[in-house]
Amino acid sequence: MCRGKNICSELGTNPNNWDVHSPLPTPNWMAEQIDIFESAANDFIAGNRNSCINRITQIRSDEITQWYIEHGQMSGRHRKLVLKAPPPANIDEELRDPIRSPKKVQNEVFERDGYRCRYCGNKLISQDFIRLFIKKLDSDVFKKGNTNLTKHGIIHLTWPVADHVKPWKQGGRTDLTNLVSSCATCNYGKDGCTIEQLGIEDPFNRPPIINDWKGLTDKITKLRKIK
Repeated sequence: MCRGKNICSELGTNPNNWDVHSPLPTPNWMAEQIDIFESAANDFIAGNRNSCINRITQIRSDEITQWYIEHGQMSGRHRKLVLKAPPPANIDEELRDPIRSPKKVQNEVFERDGYRCRYCGNKLISQDFIRLFIKKLDSDVFKKGNTNLTKHGIIHLTWPVADHVKPWKQGGRTDLTNLVSSCATCNYGKDGCTIEQLGIEDPFNRPPIINDWKGLTDKITKLRKIK
């Protein structure tokens, strides 16, 4: 267990061994869990609810959640402790972007980035799809919950966030020039720090991964029709 400690066993203490793109990459096996969820969603849309639920129960949800709590969301804190980089000063409130929440532009950010985290590259799933899927499925096997422990692991893994690359308090704009798609792990892992503090590269220096993945937005219309 690494939460509450000064050293993370997943990250290690040698910055030369750290990932330069994300606070802490997820283990490789987690990508397969997203594929299982996509298959479950396809089953449900095709009218096979039992098969959908069976697939969801196969997902290693508890392990994802445990990794997220113990390692993922704490990664920025551990990087800071090792690097000891001084944080830049926050700018005066009247000089900050008057718009703090990225909600109005977040879907545009997600679409531009192909529904993939611009830090670690993980697949992201549309917030609208997840909310609608939970409502339509109406099963305890897949819930958003109100705490980390009651939230399904897939949501920890794929919930998209429009992340300020340069923190808002330090003058970062809430627009497409400063917002990138992020998984919850990388977003919380950044912990409000600058990328310089964490020793990661500017995600805008790498093009987004664009392919046929659309964050399951292409399945929302069919999902809506399910009674």
